[in-house]
Order: sequence, then C-alpha cells, then structure tokens
Amino acid sequence: MNPNQNPAIQHTPPRHPLLLSPLVLAVLALGMSLLFQSPRLWVLVHPRPGSTYCDRGLQFIRQCDSPLGTPIPDVALTWRLAPVLLAKALGLHGYATLIIPWLGLVGLLWLSARLVLLRTGDPRLAGLFAALIGTTSATLTVTGWLGMNDAWYAAALLLVAFQPGWAWLLGATLVGPWVDERFVLALPLALFIRARSTGSGWNRRAALAAAASGLGIFLTARWANPLHQPTASLNEFLGQAIAGFPHWLPWVGLGWFMGLRAAWLLVAAALGGDWQRTDLRAAVWPALLALAPVAVITVLAADSSRTPTMLLPLVLWGTERLFTLHGGAFARRTLGLLLAANLLMPAMHVTYNRGDIINSFPLELVRWMHQPAARP
Repeated sequence: MNPNQNPAIQHTPPRHPLLLSPLVLAVLALGMSLLFQSPRLWVLVHPRPGSTYCDRGLQFIRQCDSPLGTPIPDVALTWRLAPVLLAKALGLHGYATLIIPWLGLVGLLWLSARLVLLRTGDPRLAGLFAALIGTTSATLTVTGWLGMNDAWYAAALLLVAFQPGWAWLLGATLVGPWVDERFVLALPLALFIRARSTGSGWNRRAALAAAASGLGIFLTARWANPLHQPTASLNEFLGQAIAGFPHWLPWVGLGWFMGLRAAWLLVAAALGGDWQRTDLRAAVWPALLALAPVAVITVLAADSSRTPTMLLPLVLWGTERLFTLHGGAFARRTLGLLLAANLLMPAMHVTYNRGDIINSFPLELVRWMHQPAARP
C-alpha cells in the first residue's frame, strides 16, 4: 500500500501542546536513553587515549583543530569533513568540539519524532518512536563513544526517505556523504523507500537527480583530491579488512542484533509487504537493498553493532506500515512493548571479537564514584 493513500498521513506537522512537540519528545527520549543505557561517566569527565570510548573523540578534536592535510591515525575520518566544518562554523575548539555528535543526536531524535508526527498525526506514537530510536545503536554509539557522528548521517537518510520537498532531499544528499561513507552505501535503500512513499514521478526524478548531484560531487572530490587530503592505499585497506574479517565474523550476528534488538521487528514489518494480500514479492527489493550495504560494511568495519543504523529508514517505514494497516492503537501498543523490551534486555557495543555491556546510569555513577583514579 502506498502510504500517501492513507488519509491519516499529513503533509504539514499538526499542532499539539508544547509537551508533545518533537523537540520535547526528543529531549525526553534522550533522557530515558541516558538513564537506562548510560555512557561510561569517566569517559565524559576525563577522556583517556588508548580506549575505544575515547580514541575516535580525541582524533575528532585533532581533526577539527586542523581539518585539511593533517594525517590522523584513523584514515576513515579523512573525508568525513561535514561535522568538522560545522565545528569550525560554530567556533568550537578542543574538547568543545565533542558537542557536535550530541547536536546531531538531538537532531536525529527530533527528526524521528517530527517525521512520525508528520506522517501519522499521532503525537504519542511519535514519542514512542523517538524513545525507541534512543535505545538503538544510532543513539548508544554517540552517547557511549566520544566523537561519533553516526546520528548525523542517520538523520540525512531519514530526510532522503521521508521528508517532503526537493530542497531537504538535495541538502541531505550533498552533506550526507561527507559525514560517513555509510550514508552512500545506504542511500539506494532510502531512495527506494522515498519512491514507494510518494506516487509522483517528478518526485522520483528529483530524488535521482539529487542523489546523482551529491554523489557526483563527493566522488569527484575524492578522486581529484583538490584539498590534498592524506590518502591511504585502497588495496592495503581492503587487504587488512579481508584478513581481519574472519576474526570478528563469529560476533557479527550478536553485533547486528544489538544494533536494534527488539526494533528488528519493525524492519520485518517494513519488509513484509502488505500482509493482507500476502504480497511477499514486495519485500524482495528493499531486502536486497538493505542486505547489500550491511554485508559490505560488515566486511570493512569491525564495529558490527553500529551497522544497523543504516537501516533506520526501514524502522520508520515499519512503524508507518503498522499504523496504516492496523491503526494507531495497535501501533502504539507495539512500539510500547518494543521500547520496554529494549530498556529491560541487555545492551552492548560489539566491536571486533568482544562485547561491552552498557549499564544504567545509577550503576555507572556508583562505578565512577568508586574509581577515584579515573577522575581528574
């Protein structure tokens, strides 16, 4: 079913009391996430090198202080310049630049609530959806590790998939590749969902033109390298990734699961097609477009719990399908149960061949207070 055929889907955000505004819902979702699935407090208070929690953040600080032409240990950051330029535009330096990932996270949660409100008109469902996103790796990676900008590229994917208007679409495709290459891998899935969500041929042509413009500029800049950015050998990188892949392969399944946990059921709802017609063929293309980027990044990157962030458009699409096919009450009950499951079941970061349990705020507070050596 084309979601635009659902009369409940709005084209302008409905007005609701301030307490049900998308920004308030986003802040509440972030607060709930920090309470139940807290970062390591010593990381936020006193970052230390040599730790998974801190290394990316310390490199991000270095990159923000000198964004062009300076080699950094993690070559993957070399072309992820959009967050760096934002920090420069805001006049941030040193540890202050670490606010950038958190701004992206608030933006992602705000956008999640706003898009559900825009497309369903149901503020309670919007709040539940934002809170559920707060329990996935899209949020937990940002709150748990310093300097991670996953929320920015996830927000760009949601804009591509669901936000009406060509200007937002063009902006997302122009900026998204410069946040993380995962955006490029997941872009075909987001464009497919946008095409299914709109019945306009003009909209589809505009989406393809925007994607071609954004990717063309990004790929041309990477190839020509007019900024003289440090480059690494592609063959060397691929060789290291393929050699290391067998070591983290046994942990991939756990990492994928931890990325969304109960929210995987919404991915299944999105891929299931219209169950009333048992049209399972409708799931083939989105399933392939989802599997391809997940498979590629799983081979290239060892932090497997981050991978499902690329599938957030499917999570929102699955929520919309529940609302369209079964009504608001059923969708709210389902998301409420999924949220409760994600808050109560264990959560962890999975990187390489190890898992790191995420604790609640009270437990992390007690641990920090009893580790005086970790404090400045």
